[in-house]
Amino acid sequence: MMIFDINAWVGSWPFRSLRDNTPQQLVERLRKAGVSGATVSQIEAILHRNAQPANERLAESLEPYGDVLVPVATINPTYARWEDDLRVCHEVLGMRGVRLFPEYHGYEIDGPLARRVVAACRERGLPVQIPHRIEDMRQRHHLDPARGVSLAAIANLVAAYPDTPIIVTNARGIAQSPLWRRTELRDAAWYADTSLAEVYFQGLDKDLASIVEETGSRHLLFGTHVPFSYPESALVKRATLPVDAGTMEEISYRGAMRLGLTPESWTVRAESV
Repeated sequence: MMIFDINAWVGSWPFRSLRDNTPQQLVERLRKAGVSGATVSQIEAILHRNAQPANERLAESLEPYGDVLVPVATINPTYARWEDDLRVCHEVLGMRGVRLFPEYHGYEIDGPLARRVVAACRERGLPVQIPHRIEDMRQRHHLDPARGVSLAAIANLVAAYPDTPIIVTNARGIAQSPLWRRTELRDAAWYADTSLAEVYFQGLDKDLASIVEETGSRHLLFGTHVPFSYPESALVKRATLPVDAGTMEEISYRGAMRLGLTPESWTVRAESV
């Protein structure tokens, strides 16, 4: 079965060294783990006021790996030219989605700036990814400003754009959050990933297990957060999900394929599986 990672990165993080953080190293690491491809953003863009040079470096560096790695843009709506950046990333650089970092770029995820970006992505048919965190808050560097994006605020954003795919990565406690507890959002196009979440929290309480038992693959995609995290951790979580083979395929790669996140060549490969 193919496995596609919707949550990977290349580049440098100022607060600690990362391994396997170049495109070639990332491809090798993913293949070693049995993961066939990934969507990727440039780490440096998280801390840049003008993220576009990092987006352009990303597109150039991933070009030789187009059958495996798919670029996803970082957009900063506080930057005056973000709409031009989005157009170039989508129309010229061929990027398949957008990642937002409200805590690093200084805006509210359910505020007017974020909503303008989501509306623009909806018009272009681009999924929006919102990392809940980059590092565990208990271990973050004292200069790292992030505390974790409010899941309640993300739920408000989902409620405003229920048909726009919004992917919340690197989150824990999804089943206890307003994303899940607000039952009117059960049919909305939001997703969590497997990277930092738990299937069974502390071995007793269900987290992702609750979600897939009730809604199957509707709200879950496979993601690793590599190179910040080991891909094997997400693979173990995937293996312990209480789902049948068809649902596992949806979580592993078909869901990402329907969102337009996988390489174009994957359509043919999936049809042959």
